[in-house]
Amino acid sequence: MPLRGTAYPLLSKQFMTIRTGAGVPMALCLFALVLASGCTGGSESKAADRENAPTSQTTVDAKRELSTINPAIPMYQGAQYREDLTQRDAVMIRNQYGAGAEVYTLATDDSFPQVYHYYTTYLAQFRAFPAQDTYPPQRRDWRSLEVQLNQAMQDPFIPGEALDPNGRQITLQIAETESEPKTVIRYIVTPAPPAPLVTAAKDAPIEGVAR
Repeated sequence: MPLRGTAYPLLSKQFMTIRTGAGVPMALCLFALVLASGCTGGSESKAADRENAPTSQTTVDAKRELSTINPAIPMYQGAQYREDLTQRDAVMIRNQYGAGAEVYTLATDDSFPQVYHYYTTYLAQFRAFPAQDTYPPQRRDWRSLEVQLNQAMQDPFIPGEALDPNGRQITLQIAETESEPKTVIRYIVTPAPPAPLVTAAKDAPIEGVAR
């Protein structure tokens, strides 16, 4: 008659003790790994934290950027730089002014006449800026103003505030909107125009001297 231990070795007490003894540290290791990872929810919570964490956006100082071109470029004090409007306008501006064009879009809840009055009053110190009506006539549903600052900011009353006509070109656009913000202000910056080609003049013939 076969022994009980040899007939069913998987059920032998000795074998089960060895397997159980070897399995205990393995179970503890698995349990430790589960605790370390915070179960399956640990990794998911970290991913969720990354998704819900506020993304840092680079704040653009439009006034400082424009001041590098000329500190006399006027900036409406009540307007705030809008990254979302700038990105939206950038596509339109590049299509119209070329791939090298940049735009800084500001917005304010001040009315269009307020913003219009500020810029026309400021630019009045430049003799190249033509006289403007204090309150623009309502020729259209939504009023707007466009000024080429390199041309307008010449011959100033205050020396040193002229904008280089041959430098980077600045176009100012002011537009009245249908809803908030009430007024949008765009500064369109385009590269400096290419320098004119200078051709060497041929020596003029000297009178009485045969060539």
